[in-house]
Amino acid sequence: MQATGLIAVWLHVPPHREEEFHAWYELEHIPQVVGLEGFVSGRRYYCEQAFPKFLALYETQDESVEDSPGFQHVVTHPTPWSGRIWTFFGKDRIRQNLVRLACVSHGCHADPGAVLLRAFRTSRPLAEADGQEQGRASADMPGCTRYRLFRQVRDPDQYLEIFDFTAPAQATGPALEACFARPARRRFDDGAQEIARHAYTATGTPLVKAAFRGEGSPG
Repeated sequence: MQATGLIAVWLHVPPHREEEFHAWYELEHIPQVVGLEGFVSGRRYYCEQAFPKFLALYETQDESVEDSPGFQHVVTHPTPWSGRIWTFFGKDRIRQNLVRLACVSHGCHADPGAVLLRAFRTSRPLAEADGQEQGRASADMPGCTRYRLFRQVRDPDQYLEIFDFTAPAQATGPALEACFARPARRRFDDGAQEIARHAYTATGTPLVKAAFRGEGSPG
């Protein structure tokens, strides 16, 4: 079974709260959410140059999972620990529900050491073929193991690209920029407004349901 949905969550907490924040994610929140019906995996990342600093990516069976009773119960009935942690980030939180348009893997199913996220807007509707072309081109990016293109469910003019890399150093640098400067890439970006582009380093322990391990679900 393919995981075609993604819930992306960006969070920021004060530095003196980070230790408890990480413990909550590891010991309670990731297991609680990934244990829900429809969730496939949960992985966490951070970027010192981004705000919010922390990112969680939850793969879901499809984009309808965000509105499922189980997930909505977690959102509306937080545990005591969740209620405490939520006061740490307040309004410094963004959640997006996305549907996958394309996915191209390059033969490696290991958990990524880093991901490059690029969010952009375009009035030109993108389709699977657009993502497949960029996915094939991403094979030339050193260390890139997978490419995915998503469309935001509630704002269909906004898209998210995710590039998986084996190591954080590969998610930045001249070789990567050279790939983004190619003509095919410029055609893809024509008329697009880039919202953000950041490289995030993996942190914490990834959690993947056993039924989906080895099916290209990393990231």
